[in-house]
Amino acid sequence: MKKLLLILLAFIATISLSAQDFVCHPYDEGERPREHNVDIIKMSLEVSFVPEQKLVKGKVSHLFMPLQKKVDTIFFDGPSIRIKTAKLDGKDLKFTTDANGVTVFPSTPLTWDKQHTITFEYEANPKKGIYFIGWEMPEDAANTNPWRIRRQIWTQGQGIDNRHWIPMYDDANDKFITETTVVFDSKYKVLSNGNKLKEKDNGNGTKTWHYAMTKPHGGYLLMLGIGDYKIMERKTKRGVPLHLYYYPDLEDRAEPVYRHSEYMFEFLEEQTGVNYPWESYSQIMVQDFIYGAMENTTATIFGDFFNVDNRAYLDRNYVGVNCHELTHQWFGDMITHRSRADIWLHESYATHYPKVMIREMEGIAAYQWAQYAEMQRALAAGEKDSYPIRHSAAGSSRWYPKGSTVISMLKDVVGEDGFNRVIKHYLTKHAYKNVETNDLYQAIQDVLGMSPDWFFQQWLYNGGEPHYKVAWEDITSGKNRSTRLTVQQIQEQNQWVGLFKMPVDIEVYYKDGSNIRQTVWVEKETEIINIANTKGKDVSFVVFDAGNKVLKNLTFNRSYAELEAQALNAKEPIDRFLALEALRNTNFDTKRELLHTVFTNEKFYGLRAEAASQFVNDSGSYEYTKKALADKDVHVRKAVINSVDEIPFALIEEFEALLTDSSYNIIETALTKLYKDHAGLHERLLNKTKDVLGMHNAIRIIWLEKMGSHVATSKPEHWKQLVAFAGPGYEFRTRINAFKALERINLFDDNLFKNALDAATPENRRLAGPALSFLKFVAQNSTYKFIMNNYITANTMSADEQAVIKQLDL
Repeated sequence: MKKLLLILLAFIATISLSAQDFVCHPYDEGERPREHNVDIIKMSLEVSFVPEQKLVKGKVSHLFMPLQKKVDTIFFDGPSIRIKTAKLDGKDLKFTTDANGVTVFPSTPLTWDKQHTITFEYEANPKKGIYFIGWEMPEDAANTNPWRIRRQIWTQGQGIDNRHWIPMYDDANDKFITETTVVFDSKYKVLSNGNKLKEKDNGNGTKTWHYAMTKPHGGYLLMLGIGDYKIMERKTKRGVPLHLYYYPDLEDRAEPVYRHSEYMFEFLEEQTGVNYPWESYSQIMVQDFIYGAMENTTATIFGDFFNVDNRAYLDRNYVGVNCHELTHQWFGDMITHRSRADIWLHESYATHYPKVMIREMEGIAAYQWAQYAEMQRALAAGEKDSYPIRHSAAGSSRWYPKGSTVISMLKDVVGEDGFNRVIKHYLTKHAYKNVETNDLYQAIQDVLGMSPDWFFQQWLYNGGEPHYKVAWEDITSGKNRSTRLTVQQIQEQNQWVGLFKMPVDIEVYYKDGSNIRQTVWVEKETEIINIANTKGKDVSFVVFDAGNKVLKNLTFNRSYAELEAQALNAKEPIDRFLALEALRNTNFDTKRELLHTVFTNEKFYGLRAEAASQFVNDSGSYEYTKKALADKDVHVRKAVINSVDEIPFALIEEFEALLTDSSYNIIETALTKLYKDHAGLHERLLNKTKDVLGMHNAIRIIWLEKMGSHVATSKPEHWKQLVAFAGPGYEFRTRINAFKALERINLFDDNLFKNALDAATPENRRLAGPALSFLKFVAQNSTYKFIMNNYITANTMSADEQAVIKQLDL
């Protein structure tokens, strides 16, 4: 019966599409918005903290109106929150609590068209939603390491985690105004959403901060960030104030961290046609953040692993993520998904616009390079399953990169200028409201008069990607000559993956240097495409999907001569790159001259880097490897050091020069590979890198590992510093780096066991996983297992520690 029902639902979905009334994927239980019986208008929060106890003391008031004619119970999310009092319009209110939250019972049923206020006083020790960093550690003024632990409090509400520290309606389909009042130690800064209305010294070592929004937003977007900061004040071209928080002891990093921030506002306002939708914008870096960043309304939080200096900027900077989170202020914060199935309406756009910004700042080659990386991630997800983008279980590879690519393809179909007009209408019409995918579809109908239901069906409501098998031949018929392409769609088809209909650009290049470009629609299982060769020229090569615009798998067998000609002569940078990439397994004698030519002539770093990555292991290319090692672009130098299999002695001097490179990543990789390949240089290599920390102490940890692995050079302080780096005195990436090094040299003691237990139990799962893996590794050693058991016997273990120990099979 269940199977029959699913088939029937699939049939209904197909029929409904013909009426342009899109419905959810029938297997998607997360599509339906959560039901609720009241509309929250405003949430007013007052909180203070005892951070050493991870304790929240709060008072929250919800101004609301009933949505139903008779409301006699109201439920608020709040797992494990201890409710002290509940009042309705100032009078005591009956309530009960359970594992999920609190239910209140008005003495008289509430009805339509009248506002009410429910107020809770409460306490909580949450393990989600709000995080207390560094408060269990004594402050150490002597530790000036930039990656030392810092005392902070910060929140992460998405998806439904604010409920763990605030009793509230915690779902995206009800938007309301928030205001937040915080009382805390006056030596710290406090940030929340909206305008700061008050910062008052209470005369007792505390201050009161009061923030308020003026427009409604999702409750998951409420935030707090508390810590020791300075604030860089800036303004956008249109006058929006920017408050950019940074660590006082690392002031030189503020500029590279927040680089291009003002430009992003101008760029996004121009792209969307809609001014920044709030009064101000703040950004705050925090330690041990569990994601990359979070687009809380008017106040983005991001991990301080983006707190880069000018050298680290070359390896991993905040620019793209910065633009991503700022884009969310429009897509996600101003307009918000109605159900989880429509999350792509946030994430795909927030991924797409940074890519477009790359095009504006760096040119088409960099844009194509970024889109190619997106496609690779999307296709990798497609190898596992065929969930549609619009599905609550689609996953990040579809909501982010695949969705971004689909937006690019939609632009190609409707035209970029037309698309921009659609977006302006879509954002303006639904400002500060909830949206779903069909609202975007209707905006295209309203603005352009187009009904691209076929596009929405195949790319959003259905799953999979096309797999084209392409072959071409030169056809002569009498005096007529043409290039004939046979295009087959060979993807596996089922009820959710079918044939794809897309416009595809085909380019034919001739041996005289000329070319012709033609757009054709590919939609049948087999298409025969004839491109007239009116002047009877000899064909050099053919490019299917010039510019690599269509997300696809492609089987297109071509000769070396064709790929060589494409790598040298195709007009689109990505087409030259794809030809070069296809030659990776070709022997050096065949492709050596081509690689040298590409490296010498190409201006775009991506092509030079690809050529260098292929010839670095060719003994006949040493002179070009030397040039690549000295290339001004960091991408090229990285390609060389990352791709070399074994560093040849003839190039020791050039590779060793990388130990003073401007990129920390290059130094780290060069030290590791040189150390492995050339034992006679160990002392010299370590002397050259002894004073370099690197990001998250990575280079210093490798240095300590190498020193500690040799009895002749090791000292107790090397071992102690490695163990300290694995401890709670440092941020999580430093600790992970330390655990990896300690596992490689296979050393262990009581202090390290204590540090690893601490790391395996906190809320930061990005640290807990690697720490548990380390413990499982050392538990295989009988001596270390003895140390662990002695430690467990001599000390009282918390419930969290006991849960970790159970997984170690001691």
